[in-house]
Amino acid sequence: MANLSVNLKGIKSPNPFWIASGPASNTKHQAINAFEAGWGGVVWKTIGNPVKNVNSLYGAINSGNQKMVGLNNLELISDRGVSENLREIKEVKKLFPNNAIIASLMVETREEWRTIVRRCEDAGADGLELNFGCPHGMCERGM
Repeated sequence: MANLSVNLKGIKSPNPFWIASGPASNTKHQAINAFEAGWGGVVWKTIGNPVKNVNSLYGAINSGNQKMVGLNNLELISDRGVSENLREIKEVKKLFPNNAIIASLMVETREEWRTIVRRCEDAGADGLELNFGCPHGMCERGM
């Protein structure tokens, strides 16, 4: 069998096929299932301070004779706490030391960034995805 292992600036994984940050990478069980199925890495669902979304899930546009209804973004970051996510990252990394785990992060203040980066490093994340301005979320907070 061909060797598909990769080393991306020191982040190693058995292959270049990774699960992107999103609903499929939100829990320990999902990451374990991905690695057992052969995925090389996981970018963990974006972690940050919980956001209480009070917006309607439905959006509507009326333009002339056109009326359209759709769903707004249903989720932005993990609905679970930072500590719970980091505990699970640590547990998964212990079970799968050769697979890559990238922590996707989104917080507001400089101090929150400093703190969450240190905590992710301590949890064993191989790398960080820094979400400074997601185009579809948290615009009410200037992000």
